[in-house]
Amino acid sequence: MRGGGTALAVLIATTGLAAADDHTSLLLADAPAQKAAAPSLLAAATDPDLLERRWPTLPSDHAESEQDVIVDHLSALGNTLAQRMMLLSDHVIGLSVDGRGQRARLRVGAGNDHYLAFNIDSDWYFSDGKARINAHVQLGLAGHELNVQLPAMEMEQTSYHGDDGVLLRLPLFERRW
Repeated sequence: MRGGGTALAVLIATTGLAAADDHTSLLLADAPAQKAAAPSLLAAATDPDLLERRWPTLPSDHAESEQDVIVDHLSALGNTLAQRMMLLSDHVIGLSVDGRGQRARLRVGAGNDHYLAFNIDSDWYFSDGKARINAHVQLGLAGHELNVQLPAMEMEQTSYHGDDGVLLRLPLFERRW
C-alpha cells in the first residue's frame, strides 16, 4: 500500500505539470472572461496592427536639428571675433553673442575715472527682423560720474527709392502695463 500511495502522488503531480506546460490551454481557459475586456496575448503576437498601436516606433534620431547646430556655430564664430576685436582694441570694444537667445551685448568705452571716462553698454535683442536696443551711458569727469539710461530703441533695415538704409525708432512715450 505504501508504494501505491506514492505512485498516485507522482501521477497527480505529473498531470498538473503537463497541464501547466500547455500555455495555450491555460490562456484559452481564461480567455472567455478576458476576451471582452482586452485582446488576448496570442492575438497581439499575431496581429501586426495591434503591435503598432501598443508599441509605436521611437524617433530614429535624437541629435540637434541642423538649424540649432548652425546657430551654435555662428554664435561661437561671433564670440571668437569678439575676443579678437577686444584684444585689438585694447579692451575698448567688447561683444558677446547668444544665437539661441537672439541676444548680443556690445560695450564701448575707454578712459580713466580720475580724468575722463566714457562707456556705452548696450543689450540687443533680435526679433522679427528688428533689433531692440537698451543702452546705458556712463560719463566720468575728474572723479564725478554721470549715468544715463537711454530709452529703448528699435532698429530695422529699410529701403527708400532703391537706397538701403537703417530705420531707428526712438519712442518718446512708451506705455507699459
